[in-house]
Amino acid sequence: MVNNNIGNKTEQVRAPVYIPFKTYLTAVETLEQGLPPKLDRSVWPSFSGGTQSQTLGAFKFLGLINEQGKVEEILERLVNAKGNERKAVLREVIENRYASANQLAQKNASFQQLQDYFRGYGVQAGTLERVTRFYLDACEFTGLKGSPLWSKAKKTLRHASKKDEVTSKGKLVKIKSPKGEGKIETEVKTIQLKSGGTLSLSLSVNLMALSPEDREWLFEIIDRLNTYGELKEE
Repeated sequence: MVNNNIGNKTEQVRAPVYIPFKTYLTAVETLEQGLPPKLDRSVWPSFSGGTQSQTLGAFKFLGLINEQGKVEEILERLVNAKGNERKAVLREVIENRYASANQLAQKNASFQQLQDYFRGYGVQAGTLERVTRFYLDACEFTGLKGSPLWSKAKKTLRHASKKDEVTSKGKLVKIKSPKGEGKIETEVKTIQLKSGGTLSLSLSVNLMALSPEDREWLFEIIDRLNTYGELKEE
């Protein structure tokens, strides 16, 4: 959640979706196996802990579930729909949740104006790019018309969207595992601290071998690093 100042009041507003659009579609398809009355991270066991949390946040922003995770009627329609019917339901979702961005599209707004709109939610740097990319991908998938000035900029976003991209928030560097360590991979996450200096986390672990307690503790740390300096959670 982020805090937006409106007049003399401070209103908490959930940040827009910033998971990849394909991940979102996979999350919806997973629910075809059976839609529970309430969603939590465990409904997507194949996702990493951070992606599970981000997916829940995405579903909340899109109005598919409420803040407690209870499934809304629109999600039932989305999961039960197939093919073009699902695209139509998703288009309805995007039209409702991105009404102001859609108005910018109708006015042939510049790409800068679109990003300024998303900055109003408090997102910055790498997250801003991911938020924008999700919206543009959703528009393309559902057939919503975007501003003609956004097409070329979208290609630039796609070119920059590498798994291990460097952003102003920090960088993720993959290191090859030494021989004899099996499937264990080493990753280093570095973030820039607001008050100066950097913080690095080196991870070398077999995730499949972690206990439930260790897994929950580890993913909590990773989630905090991924959102540091960008989103203020409740």
